[in-house]
Amino acid sequence: MRCTMKMLITFPVRIHWALAVLMTIGVIHTAETHAAHPDAKQPVIVNIDAFQYQPDIIKIQRGQSIIFMNRDDVPHTVTPGKNARFISSGLIKGGEQHEVKFKSTGIQDYSCDFHPSMQGQVQVQ
Repeated sequence: MRCTMKMLITFPVRIHWALAVLMTIGVIHTAETHAAHPDAKQPVIVNIDAFQYQPDIIKIQRGQSIIFMNRDDVPHTVTPGKNARFISSGLIKGGEQHEVKFKSTGIQDYSCDFHPSMQGQVQVQ
């Protein structure tokens, strides 16, 4: 095969382009993988808003935390039900938050001491 000047000039450009494509694919793959399989140890947010836990049913991994963020103007609690194995949050004033780490697997119900109609459930795997 005879090498021309045009081939010598375009060869490095083609290599650069190919590397750029491979790097881009790698970055996209990494982002998609992270979105599909988020770090199980990252806390999950549950908003307390309009006198509801949102979402009211959530699935997490053992050892993961939930941050309960009170977006209402009135205080609430996150109080464990009979089957739950975590410590009550105590008073969470409007605008405050409380983090609960779930160390035991199973279904764990909770409610608000002040507003019994507010109920939620954590399914710890």
